[in-house]
Amino acid sequence: MLPLGGVARIGMNAMLVGCGDEWLLLDCGVAFPEPEQTGVELVLPSLAVLGAYKKKIKAIVITHGHEDHIGAVPYALKVLDCPVYATRFTMGLLQGKLREHGLTDKTELHVIAPGKSIRIAGFVLDFLRVTHSIPDCVSLLIQSDGGTLLFTGDFKIEKGLRDGVVFDEAGFKAAGDRGVDLLMSDSTNAEVPGWSGNEHDVGNHLVDVFAQCRGRIIVGLFASNLYRVHSIVDAARKNGRYCALLGKSLERFVECGNSFTNMPFDPEDFIPVGELDRYDDDELVLLCTGSQAEPRAALARVANGTHPDVHVRPTDTVVLSARNIPGNERRIHAMLNDFARRGAHVVYTRTDRAIHASGHAYADELQHVLQLVRPRCFIPVHGEYTFLQRHADLARALGVKHVSLIENGHHCAITEGGIESLGVRDVEPWYGDGLTFGDAHMVELSARQQLAWNGVIAVELDLQRSGGVVSGKARVKHHGVYAAQGELAKEAEQMLVRWLGGLDARTPLDGIEGMVQAQVRRVAKRFTPRKPVVLAFARWRDGDEVE
Repeated sequence: MLPLGGVARIGMNAMLVGCGDEWLLLDCGVAFPEPEQTGVELVLPSLAVLGAYKKKIKAIVITHGHEDHIGAVPYALKVLDCPVYATRFTMGLLQGKLREHGLTDKTELHVIAPGKSIRIAGFVLDFLRVTHSIPDCVSLLIQSDGGTLLFTGDFKIEKGLRDGVVFDEAGFKAAGDRGVDLLMSDSTNAEVPGWSGNEHDVGNHLVDVFAQCRGRIIVGLFASNLYRVHSIVDAARKNGRYCALLGKSLERFVECGNSFTNMPFDPEDFIPVGELDRYDDDELVLLCTGSQAEPRAALARVANGTHPDVHVRPTDTVVLSARNIPGNERRIHAMLNDFARRGAHVVYTRTDRAIHASGHAYADELQHVLQLVRPRCFIPVHGEYTFLQRHADLARALGVKHVSLIENGHHCAITEGGIESLGVRDVEPWYGDGLTFGDAHMVELSARQQLAWNGVIAVELDLQRSGGVVSGKARVKHHGVYAAQGELAKEAEQMLVRWLGGLDARTPLDGIEGMVQAQVRRVAKRFTPRKPVVLAFARWRDGDEVE
């Protein structure tokens, strides 16, 4: 196996597993950029590595429909030529993405059913139903000549979901009884003791929370959590309220829920955003995308006053019914502070944990799965390195013989003796800025970071020569570089005019530009400890360069 993402970091889940020259790609998701990845909108698994495996990859098999598991599928299909397998609801989400990329007619799609077996090349796959925070999720039991692998995907153990789905404990136990050579299991909540909460209790608590509210209720949630959307709609209905959806992704998920699940929504529960003024505030619940404070999502735009249809009122109550994904805490609290400054009352999981239940198994649930499966070898996946470490400790405590911690790029194999390392491959992610995609070098990520951190100084030179002597004018502008009252620009312009007087008129323009950059950097050192990017543009006034 070779993880391209999702191991020792959150997001961008993509796992290559193979036997001989036949491989499967399990999930293919995106991650969202870190603040220092300037100008980047999406982070993708290495398309270069996928391209290198093009002739070997027989299929992409998807466990569920979250963006960090399916978001990169259209990009992968631009370098791969293979079918895609997914459950009905997940396939509905994928088809929308493929249409956006013009790939619908070019991709072979197969809908899989939990409890069924299929063969893909030399692999036999069984799909075990699991519960999570999005409908129609499966774990993958994969048998080949190399052994048996159970890949859980994201999961929790929950009973009583609205669609009647339950975690397939019998299937996991049966797999363990037959023998599993390798278990690869979700580690997101390995550090949290106990069992995760359930949606039924969250729904009941939301009814009580809503009953205490006066004015509008603004709820932030993950758009994909249709179970939570139903809980909110039920709580609104029981309190005489109507719901409105703010955010395209919420609308898309609700539409897919109506089309591809057995738990459709009642259209009478929803009102168009354009008709909010026809209702009293006490009659409204506004469901918003952007629980992680994504800048362009509905919740953040309402908080900072830039949403075109909804503005915060002092009588509003904001309910954040979602967990903080690690790394987003500062941004989320800044958003909640914006709501509070505008007078809204804020309820979130730090003050009221009962308004959310995680979609990922806690430590006792992970332990239960390990006891059901009893694998010969175990590799924790899906989570930060500390999460993987804690999950590995659980496995060792239960007597699993071979336990290994790996990270993205660690190529390993299962042998009779356990888990063998085959070295580390370069699986550097690719980045997308909306127009271009490539590795860090191709999208000039380091240059973007340097510009963002250090600023830029632009120099324009109009040159003329007479009798072998160079003279001219210099115009200097800087952005992102602080220099009081333009002193840096003034000093650099004066220095350049003097410097030009000692320049050989036979010096080519590119040589002049290079020397100008060095001269301006020396001036900049006196004004800032940073190293701004210096861009120089020189031209001869008469249009002729000396040969």
